[in-house]
Amino acid sequence: MSSDREAAGAGRPFTAADLDACLKVLEAFVDDRALLAGVSAEDRRRLLLAAGRVSRPERAEQRELARAFRKSDRRAQRSADTAILDAAGIRVARREPVFRTPDAPALSPSTAVAPVAPAVDPAAAPAVDPAAPAIDPADEPAPPSDAGAPELARPRKCYVCKAEFRKVHFFYDSMCTPCGDFNYTKRSQTAPLDGRVALVTGARVKIGYQAAIMLLRAGARVIVTTRFPHDAARRFSAERDFDVWGARLSIYGLDLRHTPSVELFTRHLLRTLDRLDFVLNNACQTVRRPPGFYSHLIEGETAPVRALPGSAQPLLRDYDVLRERGTLPLVAGGDPSAGIREPALLSQIPGPGDEPLDEVLFPRGRYDADLQQVDLRSMNSWRLTLAEVPTVELLEVQLVNAVAPFVLNSRLKPLMLRQPTFDRHIVNVSAMEGQFYRRYKTDRHPHTNMAKAALNMMTRTSAPDYAKDGIFMNSVDTGWVTDEDPAALAARKLEEHGFHPPLDIVDGAARICDPIFSGLLTGQHRYGQFLKDYMPADW
Repeated sequence: MSSDREAAGAGRPFTAADLDACLKVLEAFVDDRALLAGVSAEDRRRLLLAAGRVSRPERAEQRELARAFRKSDRRAQRSADTAILDAAGIRVARREPVFRTPDAPALSPSTAVAPVAPAVDPAAAPAVDPAAPAIDPADEPAPPSDAGAPELARPRKCYVCKAEFRKVHFFYDSMCTPCGDFNYTKRSQTAPLDGRVALVTGARVKIGYQAAIMLLRAGARVIVTTRFPHDAARRFSAERDFDVWGARLSIYGLDLRHTPSVELFTRHLLRTLDRLDFVLNNACQTVRRPPGFYSHLIEGETAPVRALPGSAQPLLRDYDVLRERGTLPLVAGGDPSAGIREPALLSQIPGPGDEPLDEVLFPRGRYDADLQQVDLRSMNSWRLTLAEVPTVELLEVQLVNAVAPFVLNSRLKPLMLRQPTFDRHIVNVSAMEGQFYRRYKTDRHPHTNMAKAALNMMTRTSAPDYAKDGIFMNSVDTGWVTDEDPAALAARKLEEHGFHPPLDIVDGAARICDPIFSGLLTGQHRYGQFLKDYMPADW
């Protein structure tokens, strides 16, 4: 008996073996109708009545059968489409237990060229500031060949251009072929950054981590901030090509919620650096995690640096100079450097409503693909409405997403002006929830919407001023990389609707590095823009 027949029989009140027996009896009566004489009158009546109704159903029964066939066809189409989509590279990578940083691009930064965006319907394109460079349609390549690409039974809408497509890109499950090819090329885009210095906040995991790797591989010296510097050092030192760029990486512990520490950090950079070319304000607090989420990191963060692998220890040398050798002032009435001295321990201060450490909600030893603690809470702040958001979380989100970037961008401007270059960049990492010109707004997470809108307003207001000095400031949407809903809800959306985020953390990193790479490759530097999918979007 074939497996296809077994699968087709799922949910029926009889088995495939029952059906075989029925067919055998009916075929026997067809071959020799006289066999009916040996059947009791009652059984013969039931048999002929049932056979007649099956072969000549009433109109209502015909309609019901047609509906069942259509439903079965749709189910088969969905199953076939799901199999095609599941074979896309982004989904294959997402099924891996641990996300692996892609290998360095084969293309040397010194020979890199900027990819050209696919054509966009002018009527659907947002207005672009005259300062932004235009793309000459004559320079656009011919549409890439998608011959042999698997084709969906039902079309999908492209995440980027919104056009319908059936042929599935080899890597992206949510993009048409032109958009998929362009976005995939951007993942490995690079530019020569030798001698340049970049600051990336919140670069221990995910997008910030991948962005730091991209800048390091391009030749830059990179300064990274995180609340958990020891864990960050372990992660970076474990990369396969760490020996190539590890000497150009410095990691600092810094809690951006503690504004006095952010001020002190900027003063330290002003004293110790001779240049700063790029600032990527990547750190953001989207969903507040209680102390239990980070508790597994505390032992490693409070251990001495010598407990780290030998290759990781030099990454914290500059941070130790700042923290332990008296360069931080102490003032009466408090320690303005708490966010630098003990950033990891600040994560263990509970806020109102924080759940106590619960191994049911934060199971010990269970980590996600980014090696972060699994969070099994049934509700998080991504689902909260205005009246439900705690005041502490409101303030923290503003401090991390808007206040800290304001302090860094303003206080570090003199450092960015020390070298006579005219191609420096500030990237304020934003999101679509900070966009005003949007047809539909959910009533959830108003505090994060406010914070990103404030960040966008800083870009809109100050970018023209900074551009006069060759510092080009933009807000950049990372794209839909993760599902911020609670784990149970995210799992249900995957099971019932087959929902997958259309991008991954490398795509997000490529987007926030693009103003730097594209500007240096083309010589045309955008500023004062809200960039989504590498292109200007409405505010």
